Amino acid sequence: MKKINVKGRILGILIVTFITTNAFLIFLDEGEHVDRKSYINEWSKTITYDLFEKMDTKAVFASEETEPIYFNEEVGSFHEFLVEEGDTISEGDDLYTYDVLNYFQEEAHLESEASRLEEEIDAIEDFIDDIESYRVPDPPETNNRSNPFNNNSDTSDATPPSYVETEYMKEEKIAEQEAELAKQEAMLEMVEDQLGQLQDEGDRITVTSAFSGTVSEVSEDLEAPLLTLQSTNLVLEGTIPEQERKETEEEMVVEIDVPELEYETTGTLTSVDDYPEEVELHRSSRYPFTVSLENPSEELLAGYHADLKIITDESLGVVTAVEKALETEENLYAWVMNAEGILERRDIESGIEEQGLVEILSGLEDGEWLAVEPKDEFRNEAVFFTPLHTDDLRIRQMFKMERQSILTYGLLGLLSR
Repeated sequence: MKKINVKGRILGILIVTFITTNAFLIFLDEGEHVDRKSYINEWSKTITYDLFEKMDTKAVFASEETEPIYFNEEVGSFHEFLVEEGDTISEGDDLYTYDVLNYFQEEAHLESEASRLEEEIDAIEDFIDDIESYRVPDPPETNNRSNPFNNNSDTSDATPPSYVETEYMKEEKIAEQEAELAKQEAMLEMVEDQLGQLQDEGDRITVTSAFSGTVSEVSEDLEAPLLTLQSTNLVLEGTIPEQERKETEEEMVVEIDVPELEYETTGTLTSVDDYPEEVELHRSSRYPFTVSLENPSEELLAGYHADLKIITDESLGVVTAVEKALETEENLYAWVMNAEGILERRDIESGIEEQGLVEILSGLEDGEWLAVEPKDEFRNEAVFFTPLHTDDLRIRQMFKMERQSILTYGLLGLLSR
């Protein structure tokens, strides 16, 4: 007959009873009178960082400008093309020739066109002078009636823009008018060249280009336009869905990635249309946009595709925390190790998020430690303990200390107990 180990059974029963009783008392301890400890094995520290909200989309490279070239059959008879599709041309290069039908009529037409262009050039130059002579008020005045680049007709009660905004508008308008001036001067040069040919030769005129770019189309059947030229300057064109249209506006920074070339750069959102490319009842509308590049790579070609990230919002130099260290019931909160070394539940207010990092608007400061795992161990105002990471201990350096220092620190440790 097997001997029963009575003492062992009694000891086992006592241990189970002890554990059960303590667990039951803790369960009933609504007032938290029992001193509890939390075991935490993962922490995270708040840091100061720059966060961005980004919208993912796609776009394709296209020519910044397209210029159609027309031929008026009433002034002459077409003779021949001097360019082919794919040719790269510069301003002043020959495009095509035609034979004049009525010398005096064509001469009068070219002279009239030259006079018109000269008047437009004079007007543009005067406008540029007006803009350049305009002094941006600092601080801004309430009456902006004298602002030559303000398109707002109601100036009596309008709030003037800031000094920086107005200065930017001024420079932008000057650049716009200088580009138009260059275009009109090139047109005048082309017309004067045709007039000179007519007066020298009398019957055949060679039409030159007022535009630099690539010949994208040649109309062999002489249907209008006779030629289509595209500028070598590239922009990105794409569309965004109506759900994201309100989040975008001009001048936003865009991160650009061209996978085929392993090329990355940044650009600027130069335009976002207010009207969709088409409207359908049962389909989400899409709004065209354009992105410009400041210094594009020479390897880029029209038709290449790119992945874009439009930066719609940013918070620079803000306190951030990892998302997994934050919890929410009704309000967002975190478990923080406070100055006394006690675990504290603290309500926080958050801002934008990026790649697992969350902006902290209030509730946390830079450099605070947040408990991450295990979450079922988190208790408010609880003392905690955490595992010892032996990899962080410099054991060998301990034994390199002087013997007297080891004895001193050892005694201090014993006395502190």
